[in-house]
Amino acid sequence: MTTNFFKPYMFTGLHILAWLLLGFIMLFYIPITWNVILPSVFWLWQIIVLVLLIIIFYSNAKIIVPKTIIKDELSPFLFWAFLTIFAMQLIAYFYTSQTDLHTKVRLVLGFKKYRNPYFDNYVLMLTLLVLGISTSWAMLHHWQKAAQHKQKLEQDKTMAELAMLKAQINPHFFFNSLNSIYSLTYTNIEDSRGALHTLSRMMRYLLYSTEGERTTVLKEVEFMKDFIALMKLRANSKLTITTDIPEKLNDYPIVPMLLLPLVENAFKHGVNATDKSEIHIKLRQEETNLEFEVENTFFEKTNTTPNEGGIGLTNTKRRLHLIYPNKHIMTSGIAPNGNYIVNLKITLEQ
Repeated sequence: MTTNFFKPYMFTGLHILAWLLLGFIMLFYIPITWNVILPSVFWLWQIIVLVLLIIIFYSNAKIIVPKTIIKDELSPFLFWAFLTIFAMQLIAYFYTSQTDLHTKVRLVLGFKKYRNPYFDNYVLMLTLLVLGISTSWAMLHHWQKAAQHKQKLEQDKTMAELAMLKAQINPHFFFNSLNSIYSLTYTNIEDSRGALHTLSRMMRYLLYSTEGERTTVLKEVEFMKDFIALMKLRANSKLTITTDIPEKLNDYPIVPMLLLPLVENAFKHGVNATDKSEIHIKLRQEETNLEFEVENTFFEKTNTTPNEGGIGLTNTKRRLHLIYPNKHIMTSGIAPNGNYIVNLKITLEQ
């Protein structure tokens, strides 16, 4: 915030410093280095040239270049450049002929004769230099603005996509959770009430803790535990659920609803009504490095493509790609014991 506040002043200060430096060179370089006293018409001429150069610089950068080169119209720019050079030469000739500047400077410096009184090489060099620098500066400024605009569009697109993905995750989760509670009402009313209480706590989390771009690891883990508790209520005796989650965790920021789809996916694809099923959930943390692993029984008859389908897991991969590029590794596949394992390693921001 402070940097953005001072940025315009720094930019203006650099311009003032550059013009002061050029003015110092134009006004004092010859008197100081040559140790001579120049006539007053020399000082006035240098000031006039400096003012004209400033006008040329900003007129070219702010008006001419945006309306010509940036719009791929080179001919008007070349005409402007030629007209500027000609005008500067005309002003130089008019001033020097009226004040006899060349003769006075020649006598002070000890030159025998000024080469060409009708063409001022010094003014030409400065005019070309200012035109070149101002054109380059205007083009660089245009490219920077274009790059910033493109970056903002990409950021807006990413945020819109993330909002869409998050909106897809929440209804997807509630659809499965409500189905679970609905099934539970047929077998155990008391447990279904507890499940509704758990679900209401989870809904509060989603309403008030996931509005921003980040939540915390502790809140996300507690939310995941509530989900697991909810799913245990409807689990049959053939399902074994184990969790290995440390009691103490470093509470770093994390994207909401990032870990849950991996757990939800295991319950969706790793549970069978008649065969024994296992779901093992493990969480490890070392400073900002978080490792999350979900292992579930793989039923080949019902999984033509192991656990890869579904909105939740697909969206998780997409969110990881958008929010944590080059900061995560996600692997999945069949383990030697025949179970399906999803492993996520992610480096969180402090």
